[in-house]
Amino acid sequence: MVVLVIPIKPVFAYRIFTGRKKYDLRKARNGFLVEPGNRVVLYVSGGVKAFMGEYTIGEVITGSPDYVIREVSRRPSSGVGEEDFSYIRDSKYALAMEVLNPIIYRKPIEMKEVLRIIPDYNPPLGIQKLDDYEPLVVLLFNKARGLRG
Repeated sequence: MVVLVIPIKPVFAYRIFTGRKKYDLRKARNGFLVEPGNRVVLYVSGGVKAFMGEYTIGEVITGSPDYVIREVSRRPSSGVGEEDFSYIRDSKYALAMEVLNPIIYRKPIEMKEVLRIIPDYNPPLGIQKLDDYEPLVVLLFNKARGLRG
């Protein structure tokens, strides 16, 4: 299984974890594939600086920003608005990932905990793709979720 690690501002993380935001919009590179069923772990930036939880990807919409905005706008309960649209508008490609089953970790994973296991780790600036056997996934994310490694 593929695990995607994505940075997110605290306000948008809150909206995902409370169920208000049903689509996560991202700038994308042409050819970057995300698939329904992929697991997304959210690194909450700003003053939080911790991995707070995750969700499973449902529907995926890809294309030009105008196309993605138009398609997401057709979903009245998307929880996405102009603030989200302005983020992707200047990119060449964009994607919208439907948020399914958001989970907030009981204990957030702070960067100092990550650095004890992987000393040279830097939080992602964009979408980071990991395999499910990598140390970050096995030792931290699965443990936070209550899964065995």
